[in-house]
Amino acid sequence: MHVSIGYSENPDTTLAGLQAAQTALRAGISTQPCLMVLLFSTARHDPAVLRQAVASVFGPEVMVVGGGAIGVISNDRLGYAGDQVGLAAFWMKANTVDLLVQGDVPQNEDATGEALGKRLSALGVTPASPVLFFYDAVDRARCGLQPVMVTPMLEGMKRTLGYYPALCGAGLQGDFICTPTKQWTGDGISSGNALALVFSNGVQIDTTIIHGCWPATGYYTVTRADRQTILEIDGVPALTFMNSLLGEAIPPEEYAFFLMLGVNKGDPWADFNENSYVNRLCLTIDRERNGLVMFEPDMVEGTRFQIMHRSMDLNYIPPKVEGLFNRLNGRKPVFAFYIDCAGRAAAYAGIDQEDGQTVREIVGDRVPLLGIYSGVEIASVEGLPRGLDWTGVFCLFSVET
Repeated sequence: MHVSIGYSENPDTTLAGLQAAQTALRAGISTQPCLMVLLFSTARHDPAVLRQAVASVFGPEVMVVGGGAIGVISNDRLGYAGDQVGLAAFWMKANTVDLLVQGDVPQNEDATGEALGKRLSALGVTPASPVLFFYDAVDRARCGLQPVMVTPMLEGMKRTLGYYPALCGAGLQGDFICTPTKQWTGDGISSGNALALVFSNGVQIDTTIIHGCWPATGYYTVTRADRQTILEIDGVPALTFMNSLLGEAIPPEEYAFFLMLGVNKGDPWADFNENSYVNRLCLTIDRERNGLVMFEPDMVEGTRFQIMHRSMDLNYIPPKVEGLFNRLNGRKPVFAFYIDCAGRAAAYAGIDQEDGQTVREIVGDRVPLLGIYSGVEIASVEGLPRGLDWTGVFCLFSVET
């Protein structure tokens, strides 16, 4: 397997596609056709025009997979909320990867997961099979900002597959205001899809989670919930409970996209291990029911959680990335894919440090690097794939030597 990267910030969609594709082609294998392109762009670009430009460079038969991204990271570039286009071109054998496309995802998360589980089973996927998973992260059919929830999709997969695959990936969106976007589905373009790339067992994807969050409190318990809305905590209405803890320092109107709750999936009394935590951001508040509306519906009655504090010190990142490179056991690293929560972008978070820049510096020129700013991140926590919030997921692809 050989992978090369292309990047552009040209506001002209055709020129952006050509520039990114030609850059990748120059670093590719000229004697073989490119089998697949992972393609991501902000919502400013026309998806049909962009795909046509990319295919004009790699050939009409190339499989183009991907969708919206709020920004793009590469070995030498980083940008978001503009005209960014990023792609990774794959030269590999035709039987190295299978693409599954499941449409009609919004409001049908459970059914989508079940359908994908059946199709994964038919492919012979095992718990060790590497799967890269993307989905349209925004439901535009309902009023207001409604995220598509990945937790029901993952649970649906398990119901029909019988277990969880070794899955990582992202919920895709094209900007901070959730402008409608489409997904590239191999040979087509449409919206509302879930995409699963199933790689052969010769490919390995190792991941590490980069939360950058630490517990700020002891444990509390959800005592009543309705899907993604926490209604009671320790027997007290959720907003009343949070207000008693946070007081005037953080009024409820500021909880959205700021208040973060962490669920420890490991030993609750062991030393802190961020790889055991699933962090949940508050999406909004429900004044009428005195509740906290979270991004996923998994903080059910009985869930124990802590309020999390975000660190602005990025020195925790290098050891985590280096750790993956050091655990390959003789395998050859060929590609790094970084999935970064858009809320961590410095301009959005109101900070002066980019964790994507730190990742770029650590990877250097060891492998081609493509990163995207996403709406949701997916990685394994305590052996099970889970949707994550305000997280970076670093994925290292390697092959047998």
